Order: sequence, then C-alpha cells, then structure tokens
Amino acid sequence: MNSLINNNSINFLDWGKSNALLLILLFLCVAVGINFPNFLTANNWSLILQSSVLAGIMAIGLSFVMISGGFDLSFAATMLFTGSVAARLMIGDNPNPYFAAIVGPMVGAIIGIINGSIVVLSGVSPLIGTIANSFIIRAIGVLYVMETWMEIPVEYTSFLFIGQGSIYGLPFSIYIFIFIILLSYIILNHSKYGKALYASGANPKAAHVAGIHVKRTQIIAYGICGFCAGVSGVINVSSVGGLSAVFNVSYLYDVITIAVVGGVSFFGGVGSIYGIVLGILVIGVLKNAMIIMNMPHYTQNAVGGLFLIFAIGIDSYLQKIRGK
Repeated sequence: MNSLINNNSINFLDWGKSNALLLILLFLCVAVGINFPNFLTANNWSLILQSSVLAGIMAIGLSFVMISGGFDLSFAATMLFTGSVAARLMIGDNPNPYFAAIVGPMVGAIIGIINGSIVVLSGVSPLIGTIANSFIIRAIGVLYVMETWMEIPVEYTSFLFIGQGSIYGLPFSIYIFIFIILLSYIILNHSKYGKALYASGANPKAAHVAGIHVKRTQIIAYGICGFCAGVSGVINVSSVGGLSAVFNVSYLYDVITIAVVGGVSFFGGVGSIYGIVLGILVIGVLKNAMIIMNMPHYTQNAVGGLFLIFAIGIDSYLQKIRGK
C-alpha cells in the first residue's frame, strides 16, 4: 500500500513538473475569478482572446525561429510595414480587400526570408542582425505611410470585417488565430520540415550529417515568422480601421515574453505549440487581471518584466541540465 501511495505521489509530482504552466494558468483563473466574478464571463474571455491575437500570432512565428536556433527582433517592424502595405492598397485606386489581405502576409514572408538569409548566410549574430534589419524595415514602413494617420474608408466592410467582424458572437480574428495555431501544430508535429526544424536547432552539426539542409531550414523559419507578422499587420490595420506611423513597440516585449514563458528555448530545439498557447493564455489572463484591478501601466510592464526574467532563468537552468 505504501509503495502504491509513493508511486502515485511520484507520478503526480512528475505530472506537475511537466504541466507547471497549466497549473499556473488554473491558479490565476481561480484567484482572479474568486475576487472578480466578471472575469469568468464569456464576454471577458472573448476580450482576453481578442487582445491576445496580434502578439499570439507573432509569438508562434517567433517560436519557429527560436526552435531553429535563431532569434528575430524585426517582427514588430515587419508588422508595421505589412500593415502599411495593406492600408495603402485599401486607399489607393481600385482597392481590392482580398488582395490587400493576401499581400500583407506574403510581403511579410518575403521580408522574413530576406532577413533570415542575411543573418544565416552571413553568420552575423541573430540579435544584432535582426535589430539592424528592424531599423531599416521600420524606416521604410514609416516612409511608406508618410502621414500621422492613414484611415481605411468605412465602406470597405469586407476588409474591416477581418479585425472588427464576428461569427456567432466570436471575433473573426480569433478564428484566424485558431487556424494559425492548428496549422503550426501540424507543421511542427506532423511534417518533415518540423522534424528538420527541431533537429537543426538541437544540434546543427548532427542535423547536417543526417542530410538536413540546416541553413535552408532556418531561413524558412524566418519566412514563417515574417508571414505571421504580416497576418498580425493586416488584422491590426483592419481592427483599428487604419494605421499610424507612430507604432506601439510594446508588442516586441509581449511576443518575446509569451514565447519564453511558453517554454520555447533561446538555445534552440525546444518548444511546442501547446506551450505557446498556454503562454498566450497566461500572459493574456495576467494582463486582463491587472486591467480589472486598475493597475498603472508601468506596473503592468514591471510584472511582465518579472515574468520574462523568471522564464529566462528557468530556460537557462534547463539548458544546463540538458548539457549534463
């Protein structure tokens, strides 16, 4: 009997270690729900998901790059640029909402591939290389906007529906978000490219010996990251009905926090869509709770910073264990 209890205790502890982020999410939901009953309403959860769409989609894109062993700090600038492209197409001659919605992500993918090619083929540090590229992308985006506010005409309802419409009471952007999640899960877990991506990030030399084209795999990951930034750019322009040259850079920190909290390693080869989704929900619930509690914006940033530091510390510790 004692051995059975001990085995059950060990199994529970192992499960707890493997699902620590899920337990944190449940704890946050219970704690906030008890003190603020409105937190558990369907409308509030719809708001949490909707407010997490932009950062969540970009976090999924960033996870591909991080799993491959790289890093990208240009996704926020790419989001600005692709949004400006979509907005310009919608206010130009003969605007086509469907064309604008497709071109944005495609331009993002092209930017990502160029960005990845520069970093991967030159051997420059991904951190330095993508920061430099982000300055260039952002400058071009601002020049492309060339005005404080670029507004989408209200009669183009099909384009505005992307960020403002809803189906059965659920914002349409959430459906796009769910589609990106499912597609990413299939790519990472049920495709040859997904296996190559994990192998390239975990051990590039061994992956090369196994016949994997590591550099091409990594460049494609940057293209996926750019594509996701392009999707977010289109949704952002559609949701606010326009675009400002004064871009909110807070997405940069939110996306990195979600990825790292979600278990994607800075050292490559580790990460999952399941973890990313939990990271999105944890950060979304945390932000929503702080808003409900009327916490100042700078305090919210401080809490986010603490989460990021904690997650990086855990990642570094786990990397040491893996190294042993």
